[in-house]
Amino acid sequence: MTVVTGDVIVNELHLDVSEKAQIESLINFAKDYILSTVDRNVTVEELVSRTNENIFNQTIRSIVSSLYFGNVEQNGFGVQSMVLLNAIRNMYKGVE
Repeated sequence: MTVVTGDVIVNELHLDVSEKAQIESLINFAKDYILSTVDRNVTVEELVSRTNENIFNQTIRSIVSSLYFGNVEQNGFGVQSMVLLNAIRNMYKGVE
């Protein structure tokens, strides 16, 4: 299992390397947020093993991007982040 890294997101968003620490902090927040919305009692590795690594990483990218660029909506993250979070939650809980 490979969780998306700060280097990858810095490159994808065409940011200066000096932003890497901030991006890594946002990645940690995103991982904690995803866990807290799905199941607080599992690790990232357990969650990813029961869901989908690509969707998990895309959810992190979406949350980090929203937070970094200040696109967080008044009532929370945007539609993309919420759809991805719901997909992870449904996969984890076995909802078809």
